[in-house]
This record gives sequence, C-alpha cells and structure tokens, in this order.
Amino acid sequence: MPVGRIPSFRSAAAIAVFAFSLFAAACGSSGEIPEADSTDTLAASLEAAGMRVDGPVENDFLSRSYFSIPGVQFNASGETVLAYEFDDPEELAAQRALVSPDGYGIGSKYIQWVVGPNYYQNGNLIVVYDGDKSLVTETLAAAMGEPFAGGNPA
Repeated sequence: MPVGRIPSFRSAAAIAVFAFSLFAAACGSSGEIPEADSTDTLAASLEAAGMRVDGPVENDFLSRSYFSIPGVQFNASGETVLAYEFDDPEELAAQRALVSPDGYGIGSKYIQWVVGPNYYQNGNLIVVYDGDKSLVTETLAAAMGEPFAGGNPA
C-alpha cells in the first residue's frame, strides 16, 4: 500500500474479522467438557463449553415442588438449568423413576414446561433443562450422558 493511502473498508473489515477470530479462539473452550456429577462440576462443564454461568442459587418455588430435595438454579448464558444433588443413591433412583418418559410428569405432578424438558442424570445429580438451545443440550449430554426423559430420551 502506498504511503499516505487510507486502507479500504474491505481491508479494515478483514483485519477486524481476523482479530476477532484470534480473540474468540483464545477465549473459547478447548472442546473438552468435564463430567458433571455434582453442582460444582456442572458449573465447570457449562463454563468449559463457553457459557457464562451464574449460580447456583436456590429457587424455592421451582426446586422444592419437583423432587423430594431442594434444587438449585443456574443461569447459563441466559438459559435456566435446574440441578438436584442427592445424598442417597436409592432416593435418587426412586425420584428418577417418578419422571414420565416425556418429562411433563413427576409422580402425580404435571409440569407445564415452556419449551420442553430434558432430564439428565450422572452420579447423584439430576439436571433438568427446559429448552432447546443446542449448546446447552449438547454440553449436558457430553457431561452427563443422553437425557433419560423429555425431549430425546435414550
């Protein structure tokens, strides 16, 4: 480019795209999603996928009415993820058995989900995601296995 010449818009746009790509690559996930079997490891899994995670916070209305134990709520890049960490594997198995295959029923309770639930379980942790964002569903499946009820039961 001759001295004193102003770069074209295309050149500036190309430089901006390149710089953004380098920044995104540096800040992005390594592609490795850790296993989630507790609320702590769930947060780490969501963050490893590149989501901004807030929580866990107790959500008394939602968490107490679904299972026999209180749950917590995470906000993962604007998506709500509910988590229930059981101390007793037998209690977890009994509670899991109450979930209907479509995920709209838990025992005698019917839940009017907004989008459609996906239930995941790993170790003593049950996670419920009422949504269809592929980043969340794919991350949860990678961290916990395929859903056992809801949108895509295994």
